[in-house]
Amino acid sequence: MRRTMLALAAPVTAFAITLAATPAQAEVVEVAPSSSWNIDFGENKCRLARFFGEGEERHLLFFEQYWPGKQVGMTLAGPSYSRFRSRAPTNLAFFAAQEPRETKPFTGSVGDYGDSLIFSTLNIATGMASDDEAEDAEAVRLPELDKDAAQKVEFVAVKQRDDEIRLLSGPLGEAFAALDACALDLVGTWGLDIEQHRTATRRPKWLNREATARRIMATYPREAQNSGEQGIMRMRVTVDHTGAVEDCAIIKATNTERLDSPACRAMVNARFEPALDAAGQPMRSWFAETIVYQLGR
Repeated sequence: MRRTMLALAAPVTAFAITLAATPAQAEVVEVAPSSSWNIDFGENKCRLARFFGEGEERHLLFFEQYWPGKQVGMTLAGPSYSRFRSRAPTNLAFFAAQEPRETKPFTGSVGDYGDSLIFSTLNIATGMASDDEAEDAEAVRLPELDKDAAQKVEFVAVKQRDDEIRLLSGPLGEAFAALDACALDLVGTWGLDIEQHRTATRRPKWLNREATARRIMATYPREAQNSGEQGIMRMRVTVDHTGAVEDCAIIKATNTERLDSPACRAMVNARFEPALDAAGQPMRSWFAETIVYQLGR
């Protein structure tokens, strides 16, 4: 069992919600933290979470990783997001001096916390990553989150129309370092050599990516399509030393009832150039993708 819950040392600020008028007459709702950061070393993913506000005004912020990387999934949940619309232009910012970036998150719900905004993949430093961003754009060796950028964070602010909500998270450097450690630990649970990956000279390169990706996205499960169900999936394959797919796993990043991805069936025919170790010899490694099933694109 890998599951472990850890609380990170962080001061808990007293609960507060304030309203502040901006020059555009929009209202900014600020919600202070009401817990420390907690990280869950799950079987298939890492989740970094913190509560904001209390009682009926309680909110939840969590970041998730399913493998080591520069990007992270982010979900915001709570009563303040009830007026937000799915895939609508949404400004996102992490500190006061940062120019807000336009994003288009999904909406959903998270248990007792209610309405949520879901960002499938983002980078604190550079913004939203495209849904089809290639893994080979990452560092050759084990990629990490940008802790320098995370340390500059003051809040997580989202704005649609005149509704702006700020969760006063404070710096995320220490929290993201813990998330990196959790994601690195996942590599070992897949039966791969972590130290070998630290000195790798090449990551697996997907040779028939375009054709295989077309087959994956052309097969939208009919029941889910008919019911209008959408979702975000994380796909991870183990690539052996010959470049063949050894195994494939699909982990749902969003809960769905009828949407089960057939992507692993298509990946049987995927072909890769294998990863190379420090001596330039082929080695077993992994390749991962985020798959977004979205209607009416």
